[in-house]
Amino acid sequence: MRILFVLVLLVFSYISYGQKQQDSLAFKTKFLGLPVAFYQPETKLGFGAAGFFSFKTNRFDSTLRISQLNLGGAYTLENQILTYASFDIWTNKNKYNLFGEVGYYRYFYYFYGVGNKQRNREAYNVNYPRIRITAERNVRPYLYFGIKYIYDAFDLVKRDSAGVLIQNQIKGSNGGTISGLGLSSKFDNRNSNFYPTKGWKVNGNITFFDRFLGSDFTYTATELDITNYKGFGKDRVLATYVYSRFINSSGEAPFFHLSRMGGNRRMRGLYDGYYMDKQLIGWQTEYRTPVWWRFGLVGFVGNAVVASSISNIHIKNVRTTAGAGLRFLLDKERKINLRIDYGLSKDTSGFYLTIGEAF
Repeated sequence: MRILFVLVLLVFSYISYGQKQQDSLAFKTKFLGLPVAFYQPETKLGFGAAGFFSFKTNRFDSTLRISQLNLGGAYTLENQILTYASFDIWTNKNKYNLFGEVGYYRYFYYFYGVGNKQRNREAYNVNYPRIRITAERNVRPYLYFGIKYIYDAFDLVKRDSAGVLIQNQIKGSNGGTISGLGLSSKFDNRNSNFYPTKGWKVNGNITFFDRFLGSDFTYTATELDITNYKGFGKDRVLATYVYSRFINSSGEAPFFHLSRMGGNRRMRGLYDGYYMDKQLIGWQTEYRTPVWWRFGLVGFVGNAVVASSISNIHIKNVRTTAGAGLRFLLDKERKINLRIDYGLSKDTSGFYLTIGEAF
């Protein structure tokens, strides 16, 4: 979403549940609330709220990682709705980790085509529920394995009369359902969920989409992400993130689930999906530092490339984004930041507002 005007009311709520004098050593559950409003020509005025819960499933376990729940919702005067709940739950001395997202969206998006060629922008409106659930179990120190499930049901309710989607030239032009089951793994020895200053996080997964699972499309998606954090004292940290996503060459993935660059996490500055194709490889690095009181600054840069196949990945198609951001420390104990970033590229630029770091 390209927000042309953002009004942020920094009204933060801190709620602790069931605290007694003898529980002073227990971890306190907290809630951060953030009302937001925005305006852009396609949506008119939009308004809503976002909330961030941080808690432990066992308040007295000092070694247990902090769980989090993000809630958000918005409504626009064009009768568009965005609702979501993302979660990251840790239980039983970090033996089990459940994370994912559940949401419903009635919104519009831009489509710029598939591949690396310059092309026109066309808008389309879509309604869809979304489910992302991964459950992992610890099998060795810092090493987890599990299963994952992905579901989207895209209903394209309006397409540009002069675009290619309405001509049904692109796989998924009429919408459809994706439903996939897969295997997931990760290595995670970071020293914090919210603001790591050292350690590694490596994610790898493979998901199979097939008609017997209720999917209208058959393909396989494989992902590998590697993130490293190197601290320099006083919460100064250099974070580096390398990522990739591959769809099998014979797969029939719809355009709305191709490998894509852009958005508020990867390649900030590019519209989410400005470039998309079956294969994606990218990296980004970010330097984070506190500057005064609760305020901090970051600078970031990244590259990524998409292609129809591994053999078609070429240096000439590598895209670059860069930018800077402001951080406001909402919770000193947990080091949870309000993130405001501005990124730019040769093609697009944008502001991003959310809670928590990009990676």
